[in-house]
Amino acid sequence: MRILHTLAEPSLGGLEFRTLEQASWLHGHGYDVAIAAPAASAVSHAARERKLTTVDIDFKPAYSPLTVLALRRAIKALRIQVIDSHSRADAKTAALCRDLCAVVRTRHFAKPMRSSPRRRLEWKVGCDHVIATSHLGKQELLAARLAPENRISVVGEWAGDEFFRPAGEPDAMLHIRRGLGIPAPKAAYVIATVGMLRPEKGQAELLRVVQHLRIQGIPAVGLVVGMPTPDTRPYAYALYRLAVELGIAEHVVFAGHRTDVPDMIRAADVVLVPSATEAWSRIVPESFASGRPVVASEVGGLPEIVVPGRTGWLASPGDVRSYAQCILDIRNRPWQTQTIVANARAFADAHLRLGEKMFHTLEAYRLAMGTGLPPEPRHRHHRHVRPHRDWTATR
Repeated sequence: MRILHTLAEPSLGGLEFRTLEQASWLHGHGYDVAIAAPAASAVSHAARERKLTTVDIDFKPAYSPLTVLALRRAIKALRIQVIDSHSRADAKTAALCRDLCAVVRTRHFAKPMRSSPRRRLEWKVGCDHVIATSHLGKQELLAARLAPENRISVVGEWAGDEFFRPAGEPDAMLHIRRGLGIPAPKAAYVIATVGMLRPEKGQAELLRVVQHLRIQGIPAVGLVVGMPTPDTRPYAYALYRLAVELGIAEHVVFAGHRTDVPDMIRAADVVLVPSATEAWSRIVPESFASGRPVVASEVGGLPEIVVPGRTGWLASPGDVRSYAQCILDIRNRPWQTQTIVANARAFADAHLRLGEKMFHTLEAYRLAMGTGLPPEPRHRHHRHVRPHRDWTATR
């Protein structure tokens, strides 16, 4: 099976990392896979670092003849059988290539979707199958009448093998914390959030939670992992100012973008997911696998995997007092916390591994192709395809 992932956004976020992991897994298991993205995009750079085949296409404007021609040439040159499109612009371009290959559209969000005759037509004629990343995401697709139920598969998030590995030496957490400038465990109770710095991710709520806990005498320290996009830099600056205004600047670490996310999670006592909107959130399975308690907003698809009393703690989005109370319960009830964390780890081990999710992804690809036959992986040389007149167009 020959697969082409398409992405239109220039920066790296959760859906881009998900796509890179999928492509790397496919490449590692012998499938022919490539990623089409803007030449200067972070995802294209990351794909080349992973030795993946890349195609330089700027998908804006999506319906431009040059854009469509570039994608069609890439499909023919690489003999692509399935396109998996991950954002709106590239999905529109891919829709005009269904005569050449099957088209899958992955919907990475779980929130109400706009519906109109034109939009329904785009989805109906523009793809053969849809992957939703949560069950709520599937319901939103159905509610908007964008795809029938038999054309939607649900493939949630996962944790990579590195998150399941033991932390190592007993003082591993101490070593990680020292590198971040965080005091020893007795002097700091670390609450981490991981994700792009965007208002809907709720990092501002984490800062308010740290202040709330410190007022109650808890030595809370906030660990904010992630970087802004070019459009959200003002929000990042606002976060720095908020930490100063709340009087907690010396108790917050802004770690920026990190490639050692497993270590960042292991440096935390609690992982907070204070999002205003979310599907499953990649950080939840990763925290489960790493053995860290998770407090999350009761929004989107998060309640599908964060189940109070079983795998984690839920609070109303934006409710700082509720987030803080959940964290106090985790700190003050260690035996209950250990049981829930162990349940979450077992759940992740059984249901949230990459191999299982890729099995379901490949199943969705076969449905799009109209075949139930298992694909035969084949090894090929992987390369970066440079733009030229017979290959790609960058606009």
